[in-house]
Amino acid sequence: MSPTRLWILIIIALFVVSVLVGFAPIRHLHTAAEAPAHTFTYTFTEPLVEDPADLDAKAEEIRALLISGGMAEDDIEYVQFLNDDPTRLEVETYATRYEESERFFSTITQALRAEYPDVAGSMPGGPTERPVAKLGNFLGIYPLKPQVRLGLDLQGGAHVVLQCLPETVMIFESDEDKPMAEFAPAEEAESEEAAGWQPKHTKESLARSVQAELLRRGASEKGLKVQVVAPYRIRVVTRAENDQEVKRQKSAVQKLLADTYPDLTIKAEVASSIFVKGGAFGERTADKVLNIISRRLYEMSEIREPITQVQGNDRIIVELPGVKNPEDVKRILQATAILKFVLIPARYEDTSPGDDLYDEWRDKQTSEIVSWERVLSESITEFAGSDLKSTAAVHPGRQNDWAVGFELRDDKKQEFAEFTRRNVGRFMAIVLDDQCQMAPVIREEIAHGRGEISGNMSLDEARELKLLLNAGALPVPLEIVEDRTVSATLGQDSIRQSLRAGLLGLVVIAIFMIAYYRLPGVLANIALLLYVLMLLALIAAPNVLKVFAGVGSVTLTLPGIAGIILSIGMAVDANVIIFERLKEELWAGKSMRAAVEEGFSRAWTAILDGNVTTLITAAVLYFLGTSLIKSFAVTLFLGVTLSLFTAVTVTRWLVTIVGQTRLGERLSLYGIDEKDVRG
Repeated sequence: MSPTRLWILIIIALFVVSVLVGFAPIRHLHTAAEAPAHTFTYTFTEPLVEDPADLDAKAEEIRALLISGGMAEDDIEYVQFLNDDPTRLEVETYATRYEESERFFSTITQALRAEYPDVAGSMPGGPTERPVAKLGNFLGIYPLKPQVRLGLDLQGGAHVVLQCLPETVMIFESDEDKPMAEFAPAEEAESEEAAGWQPKHTKESLARSVQAELLRRGASEKGLKVQVVAPYRIRVVTRAENDQEVKRQKSAVQKLLADTYPDLTIKAEVASSIFVKGGAFGERTADKVLNIISRRLYEMSEIREPITQVQGNDRIIVELPGVKNPEDVKRILQATAILKFVLIPARYEDTSPGDDLYDEWRDKQTSEIVSWERVLSESITEFAGSDLKSTAAVHPGRQNDWAVGFELRDDKKQEFAEFTRRNVGRFMAIVLDDQCQMAPVIREEIAHGRGEISGNMSLDEARELKLLLNAGALPVPLEIVEDRTVSATLGQDSIRQSLRAGLLGLVVIAIFMIAYYRLPGVLANIALLLYVLMLLALIAAPNVLKVFAGVGSVTLTLPGIAGIILSIGMAVDANVIIFERLKEELWAGKSMRAAVEEGFSRAWTAILDGNVTTLITAAVLYFLGTSLIKSFAVTLFLGVTLSLFTAVTVTRWLVTIVGQTRLGERLSLYGIDEKDVRG
């Protein structure tokens, strides 16, 4: 095969591959939302009810509204408010085909808008797309649409900045027979007074006194929590920044209690301390948090291509393009998800076995009803969430609810079996973020290391718990310090304006190249078109991008579009240099073949120098810039690299191929008058 034919085949192949990768006109039917959507979510601008007790009645009222609006009763599985939020409604249908999903969504939306004009609805997976034609049962041909990931500024979504917070837990205890606060009923208090000891505080007044003293000593009010969990035990949570501050706060509380009860011996213990800067987690705290947040977002099927990055030592930036329920996502991001398996002291028993209510327990020694906080403060943590495999799964529970199954790591199974064997007949509570999820009695040794968490959980709650368990617990509490939402309308306007500007620029460049350079200008426009298609393909192909360190998931933003347009200008600049050198060689009287060889050879040095400096600038912007700057740097780097290939290789092939024809030998087509040719 001659070199000319080979070049032609390569150029055609580049065009075809670029279109197939960048626009994906042929793809699997199921990847284009062909599967039916069953559940539709609707958001209202105002709460539909004021009293949460009326939510079920309102849901039934809306169900009747949908049936009167055209939905068959048998087509609706349920209508309910999400997480008892009177502004968010979920409608589950029995759609079995794609066409049914579209029809149900349209009917339900119209019925709701007749009563609530401002309601906004969404289908899972976003807007649906149907094939133009089907290739068998698996493949479809779809309209040409760039398969690029759009950033927050182009498709709307949520921008959240999370800050890692320090946390210290301190415990202060007195003897049980000489409590610091009054918990007992009046008759028991009288007997204590007769015995010669009377607390000077109720639990509420003691908590207020300790909190006021800490605030007076400079403790931050944010995150400060004082709980008198038992008459003889106080639990204090603060946001101390370092060990010195912890010592000052501990001494302040000890002194207050000593002054209040000079006859008591107060034991003080720092149960745990987490410092963001230095301390237990060191300077890489934010990196550890970022890893867990990334895993949580990966587990959420609703999230597509989130952008996460560390800012400083203690902040994490999370951008969620296209997210439909930002409040749910933010709640999951903030959830610490610290799971513990605790052994309840033998003196306590559940007051309402079988009801999945664990707020109150009974002290079998005194018949006193005590709070869960008190029981937890006296319980021993035997196993933690870090002892579990990341294989938690949701399955139906025993009483028309949902449960989450878990399995311990292999190295913990034997230890768990011995623990359960030693404590048969005792309560073992499964605790998530200090809230008791369930407290079963250990009936026998559990040798397989598997169990489940259940208790009146909806499907959404079970999925959320599974997600948190699999992603892991956050090492520090998080606080949202910045939260803003970008509307999808604004994003679409940005896309339209950017595309209009880009297309206008391309048209102007194409006209200029043809008008000034004539035949080479036509060839340059063909190479420029190939360049744009290849750049889109490269941005749309994550597997290809993984060869670039750190560029495994390019997300197109407005600055990224600016980088593409700038790189187009660089590509044109290279063609201008090449054609000017070519004209100089033709003016010198050289043959077309020799002129092409010499012209490209002389132009290469100037092109390389100009583009290498741009590539260095793009690299500096990428490694030192923020997310938006990185997007600009990546598209500019990729664009300039590709422009070197298309300008120096593809344009050269095209000029050589055309120059070998009779038409291509006419100097007038290159803007050269034969009278001006020397020799």
